[in-house]
This record gives sequence, structure tokens and C-alpha cells, in this order.
Amino acid sequence: MHRVPTRLRALASIALVACTLGIAACQPTAPVPVLKAPTTAKATCTTTSTRSIVVAESIVNSTRRLLAAAKADGLKLCGGGYRDAASQIAVRKANCGPTTYDIYEKPASQCSPPTAKPGTSQHEKGLAIDFESCSTRTTTCYKWLAKHAATYGFKNLPAEPWHWSTTGY
Repeated sequence: MHRVPTRLRALASIALVACTLGIAACQPTAPVPVLKAPTTAKATCTTTSTRSIVVAESIVNSTRRLLAAAKADGLKLCGGGYRDAASQIAVRKANCGPTTYDIYEKPASQCSPPTAKPGTSQHEKGLAIDFESCSTRTTTCYKWLAKHAATYGFKNLPAEPWHWSTTGY
């Protein structure tokens, strides 16, 4: 019978203990593109003056104008804009699954709802807003945005009626 040398058995045991205790990685991890956090600013929601949408400073004025125009038309809008990398990872876990593959490699289209991989989301750049009242294309929110958002530099991601960004992604 062939025996594994004592030294190799000892190294394997150490690796197993380190993995179990979380001292060492137990599975390969995908590299996460590191995005520099944008300078952000707030645009006050039209639903209430105590809530706001955080976006990149570069689009805060157009966001404010969009919200003001919606309010003038009687539409109350609010939603989520900028999210940091940790928040994007949490969204991927919730929408795509908990494994390393789910978070970093699974195509966005295989998530429910579709969700960008960490490091690729327009939310991480502060250039996207998920509007709360736009769950379908039949909502007043979606219809208003479809008619007016381009005036303020926003485009819709076709797979997500609630998701509007400067790129459409």
C-alpha cells in the first residue's frame, strides 16, 4: 500500500483547518473590478422631502430637473440610485444566488430580476436610478418616464421598466 508522506499529510491537514476556520480561501474567487466611488449628491424625491435619490454629481442637476418636471405633472417619484460595491454584491446574492459563480460570473440575464455583475453596474457609477413606482410598463411612472426621461438624459433598460440610466444599461 502506498502511503502519502507525513509532510504532505500535515500540509493537507493544515490547509483543511485553515479553510474550515476561514483563514484561507476554500474556493476560487473571481476578481472584482474595483470602481472608484463617484462623487455623489442628492436629489430630493417628490414623494416626501425627507427622502432623496443619491446619484453621481455629474447627473444630479438633470435628475433634479426630471423630478421637478414629474412633480409639476402630478407624479410622485423616488427610488434608489448610487450603490457601493458591497451593496451590488448583496443585490447579486439576492437576485442571482449565493455562490461565487452566481455573484461574479452568472450572466445577468439568468438572474431574477436581471442584475449586473459587481463592477459593471451603472448604479456603482451613480448613473442609474431604479424608480419605485415603475414595476411594469403599464404604470403611470413608466409611461411618464418613457415620454420625458430622454429630455433629461435618461434611457430605459428594456428588461427592467424601473431601471433608468444615462446609458440604458
